[in-house]
Amino acid sequence: MPLNFNRIYDFQIWQWPSQPTNQQQPQIKVNDKSIVFRIEFHVIKAIQQKNYIGNSQEPVTAYEYITNEINRLEFFSKHQLMSQDINCGRLHSLLREFEIAVEDHGAMIQQIVGLARTSTMPIVVDIKHVDLMEIVVPSVDPVRDYDTIILDSMETYEPKSIPATKSSIEALEKIMFQPSPNSIQECSICLEEFQTGFEVTRMPCSHVYHGKCIVKWLQTSHFCPLCRYPMPHYAS
Repeated sequence: MPLNFNRIYDFQIWQWPSQPTNQQQPQIKVNDKSIVFRIEFHVIKAIQQKNYIGNSQEPVTAYEYITNEINRLEFFSKHQLMSQDINCGRLHSLLREFEIAVEDHGAMIQQIVGLARTSTMPIVVDIKHVDLMEIVVPSVDPVRDYDTIILDSMETYEPKSIPATKSSIEALEKIMFQPSPNSIQECSICLEEFQTGFEVTRMPCSHVYHGKCIVKWLQTSHFCPLCRYPMPHYAS
């Protein structure tokens, strides 16, 4: 059963409004060395799944859930934002850390600098990464449940002859599960709910599973069951 995978991202840059005033906000003086700019980075990573039947143009089911969220507050001096070598500076490094394509750095930096030239109010950079999975089921067997078909497609899509390395499996992070509104509440392998305060295993892509479930999975496939993140693996 075909499964298409695509990774996309989008960003929006805006500025907190200044306090109400009858006077126009003055433009920032380039020679004012006392100015410090506050820039808030909000980064969201999410998985979006769409399930199709046959040649249908519209998905029969679709959902999205957040897998990770990063909030970072950074302060920049006037010189750091206004200098001509900004594409090689700290802001460039932050965008690379947040997995923004290099070809988009210039446009984003120009927007940030443009806002900084007109106001000292905080600047907000919203970034959203989405892993899009599209599962196509040729036809639905009325005897079987549709959700079961989707799960089967996810399990059988990956060849399971290339396991993850033993060392990478042993190095997986162990954490205590604490539920949150946007977190996955059940193990996507055994479909049993996580228990608060019990140990779970977290993959490098931030997806969590029961320890025994993910170890057994990675012994046959080196991909994350949900997003297909590749673990270190043995040569095929």
